Amino acid sequence: MTRVMLVARHFWPHCSGRHESAAAAMQLSQQWADWGMQVEVVTTRHGNGWPTEITLGNVKVHRIAAAPRGDWSTQRYIRHLGNWLVEQAPRLDAIVCHQVREECRAVANAIHSVGGDENDVETISSGRGSLAARVPLGMAICGGWGEDSDERWCLDTRSGRRVLQACNSLDRVVTEHAKTDRFLVSHGVKADLLQRRPFGFERPKSVSDDQRLLARRSLQAINLDLATDFDSKVLLWCGPMTGRATSESGLGALVQSARFLVAREPDLRIWILGDGKLRDWAHSELRAEGVRSVVALPGSFSDMTEVWQASDAVVLNEDSQLRSAFPSALTAALPIIVARRSASEDYLNALFNETILQSLAWYDPAKPSTLRKAFRSIWEDMDAAKQHAMELAKDLAGRHPMDRELAFWRSLFQPGIDSTGPHSKAS
Repeated sequence: MTRVMLVARHFWPHCSGRHESAAAAMQLSQQWADWGMQVEVVTTRHGNGWPTEITLGNVKVHRIAAAPRGDWSTQRYIRHLGNWLVEQAPRLDAIVCHQVREECRAVANAIHSVGGDENDVETISSGRGSLAARVPLGMAICGGWGEDSDERWCLDTRSGRRVLQACNSLDRVVTEHAKTDRFLVSHGVKADLLQRRPFGFERPKSVSDDQRLLARRSLQAINLDLATDFDSKVLLWCGPMTGRATSESGLGALVQSARFLVAREPDLRIWILGDGKLRDWAHSELRAEGVRSVVALPGSFSDMTEVWQASDAVVLNEDSQLRSAFPSALTAALPIIVARRSASEDYLNALFNETILQSLAWYDPAKPSTLRKAFRSIWEDMDAAKQHAMELAKDLAGRHPMDRELAFWRSLFQPGIDSTGPHSKAS
């Protein structure tokens, strides 16, 4: 059994709608576990009362230290993480850093420390070929899109250059698209370390009227704000409530359009999932507009299954949503209102052809009124919109099957054992 340690700064159960990278890390770890791997996660504690170890399904989570809050505490945490990984390394096959952040330095230092002098270690067949036993593979995932991407973080922070240098000490750097490949190579990361991760999507499942009703009743029992009638239509937004309190932010655009949307569709219910500094602002704005009774702000969720089943359409207008909410909405076969940003266009261009892209409900984030126009294009014929979303989801699963992503990860963790997946190197 392949033993993998995932290193993530953010990882907690109630992450959907609060922190997209945490949600993506949780989904990836659960996928690996479902595929028969022994998965553990090392992360930080974001509260003094949080337990140091928990188990989520088949994934064991280690919270080894409090979350750093500044440069000095970050350096101290990275040293502590590196030492902890050295202790755990002998029982692992791979250590994977979920993002190209400071943790990459800890992973690189741990691999180097464990490797030691290769002449003093017993040689056996392992993931490194004829290299030492019990020296795990070191990897990092460079992901995200637009303003939420890891490359943007590297450019905007003082430690970005050192993190990129540390990537050259790893065995692989996993990327998601060509722009990331070009960025890494141009900043000194060796091209032969880069490995392109294929997108993997599950086949969509139709949601019957009975399933939707049961999901809504279950959510209503959790939070009365989520109470709906059977004939109500639910518009969902899920993401971190950060940024500016204006229509320029994804949350702000929806909040400032809520009054117009509800006036047009009396049976509309809007669910805004998430937490962050804009939550109180959104609550006050909606109450001032007189629509707070039909707009729910229930916080964050650990399991979004019933939320997707209960919803009729979703608004996706933040770059951060491309890590988790966007692919989940596509798999759920929901009609999507999309903000025309360069990041969302790049993401969808990697999945669909131009003809399909033109069929989506786009709006211009610089013109809030176009969000309402995109909303009308879906709501005027909801049945047709849902049928179109289902066809897109089926097409997506056919173009990018989950089996291909499984083969990719197996080929990385066990090179030479299962290399059947099309995991082309970056060009």
